[in-house]
Amino acid sequence: MTHKNLLISTEKKLIREIQAFADEYQNNNQVSFYKIWSHLTEAGFHRLLVNTSFGGSGIGLKDYVNIIRLLASADGSVALATHVHNLAVKIVSESIDVHLQKQVTKWLDEGNIFALARSEFERDYRYDFATRIFQDGSTFILSGQKDFCTLAGLADHYVVFAQTGIGNPSMDTLQICMVNGNDPKVEVIKENGLDSMVASSTYSIRFNQCELDQSQLVGQPGDIKKLTNPDTLTLGICAINLGIVDRVLDLFKNKIKKCLDKIDNRGIFHWLGQVDVMLSGTELLLDKSINSRPKLDKESGTWLRRAKAASDILANEVTEGAIRYSGIDGIMSKNKFVYLRNDSRAAQVMSPSSYKSLTSLGAKMMEN
Repeated sequence: MTHKNLLISTEKKLIREIQAFADEYQNNNQVSFYKIWSHLTEAGFHRLLVNTSFGGSGIGLKDYVNIIRLLASADGSVALATHVHNLAVKIVSESIDVHLQKQVTKWLDEGNIFALARSEFERDYRYDFATRIFQDGSTFILSGQKDFCTLAGLADHYVVFAQTGIGNPSMDTLQICMVNGNDPKVEVIKENGLDSMVASSTYSIRFNQCELDQSQLVGQPGDIKKLTNPDTLTLGICAINLGIVDRVLDLFKNKIKKCLDKIDNRGIFHWLGQVDVMLSGTELLLDKSINSRPKLDKESGTWLRRAKAASDILANEVTEGAIRYSGIDGIMSKNKFVYLRNDSRAAQVMSPSSYKSLTSLGAKMMEN
């Protein structure tokens, strides 16, 4: 059995455990995630994107995206947390020296959690960050706030994007650094209010003049431009939306089958047909995005925006439709469809958001 097939086989067994944990610890998301995480690390799902020198699986991007989708069919929040951790580890692994490589490998062996602190509310997500790092003698001082930080408060290490303040902000002046999650000058604050992301713990992080040494700097300013497949974050979020859709449709069809003889099913069948078309189209767009990713096709950004917008719209349509046709609504309801809707809405704010994607695509149409 190949490494990829072994991962998928293991993941199918994990799905039932993840769903059971999520249901059992619904009111204590931190406990739920830690219990799930121990199972994920044991199976190697915390090092999916790194090479074998870090103990990684060496699987390709398409296989990785499929694994994240399958994981999301168990729990979207856990899938997002796992995805963000893997991306943070990938970024570090591609830019560090041999000494830090041994340290990171040791942390992975111990099951440490990595979070990616990059997004800032209403700022360009690529490089225009207010978070700054400057040198003071042999020490580096990090200050600023990151929003929508998945795994905030749970992470052992934060991979932070900060501007050096040297010249005009650009990718060339962007420094990646690693911050200890237990640093007393790292403050977890709850401002963005995305409670729906449950176990992925999405809050804001504030760095209050954190003192870092040279070993905590990941590469040199501008090294972020050297990363392979920089669009992996968004590709994974598209896959998570599809996994949530898979879960909703599975639950919905099982529920409706029990009472088809008591309801007018014509509207339901028509809606499921529409969903089938949207699902197939979104899958094709995601495949196109993977095959035309940066450095392969100048139109890769356009395909990625289409895939992200399509997956957001699909997840919204499926979760809203399941609530509508199941006859149960109300945000306080324990109905599983409401929980899944909240998960999918949380994923929609991740950049590029549906609004930004559609606006960009509309502007592109006007140019042609």
